[in-house]
Amino acid sequence: LMPIDKRFFTVNQMLAGDPADAIDATVIGDRDVDILDVAPFSESKSGDLTFYSGGTQEHGLSFADRSVVITTHEVAGGLPSEVVALVVDNPRLGFAVALDMLVEDAFVGQYKPATSIDGVEFGPGVTVGQNVSIGQGSVIGAGVCLGHGLSIGRNCRVEANAVLSHCLLGDDVVVHANAVIGGQGFGFEITTDGPVKLPHVGSVKVGNGSRIGAGSCIDRGTISCTQIGANVMIDNLVHVAHNCVIEDRVVMAAQVGLAGGAHIASGAILGGQVGVSQNVRIGSNAVIMAQSGVTKDVKSGATVVGFPAEDVKAAWRERAAIRRMIARSTKKGS
Repeated sequence: LMPIDKRFFTVNQMLAGDPADAIDATVIGDRDVDILDVAPFSESKSGDLTFYSGGTQEHGLSFADRSVVITTHEVAGGLPSEVVALVVDNPRLGFAVALDMLVEDAFVGQYKPATSIDGVEFGPGVTVGQNVSIGQGSVIGAGVCLGHGLSIGRNCRVEANAVLSHCLLGDDVVVHANAVIGGQGFGFEITTDGPVKLPHVGSVKVGNGSRIGAGSCIDRGTISCTQIGANVMIDNLVHVAHNCVIEDRVVMAAQVGLAGGAHIASGAILGGQVGVSQNVRIGSNAVIMAQSGVTKDVKSGATVVGFPAEDVKAAWRERAAIRRMIARSTKKGS
């Protein structure tokens, strides 16, 4: 499958030398190789543009022949000869600029008032983009905006003023008022001239029976997909960043915030105002108590609390010891 979902985006085909010129890259290999798509480096195939900065992975990665890799001089020296390397000092920044050239929304504008669909109920003021699919039994509330190419399953309910784009909803999904699903994520690269936005050209998938609370935001993936499993319960005012994975039956209370790439395994419970750091994994059936800050992976079945979050029993023992120390100090002082 192509990493870029063609229901939402188009890829402007060009040669490797075109983005190279735009990002002032040194080209090692054939400038005339066609760029046909975009992919994460771990999934790249022939004709794909990707980037790799090195540092966190071993050398000797298996890039597909005739893929185009924006990378550093150090990494480029270890790539196969069939791979085209675009060498820059900052591959992530170069990729952001190249991605903006290559990928664009499949439709711009062209929204229209909703018309009747058999078995679908529309409230007043609903606007719909091109190529939208809605299953029978679904109810779309007043003022909802449905973006181009999205799909809504059967018996779903989307409440007033929600904004949906770049997303695929399963059956029996409830999206409460003012939620935003599929919006641009918060990805950027810092430069001396200020932050440069990294375009997000992925999507969001929501599994059957899940509930998205009022005012919550679920960002689309950078390239691939932000995933919400089946029967997930998301409270009001929750933020799910780009490329997060939330497995089945997860429960998240109000004001939870997940940074990009966080992975919440099945059955986990996150209390109110929990924060989870980038790329952290929370194991299945773990419990994260309210207002905790999770900065490292949590084992399956564990209960953690505090900032940085730690095992709840250890945290209570530490706090009890501190109280005893304070009590003894106060008694000696008196």
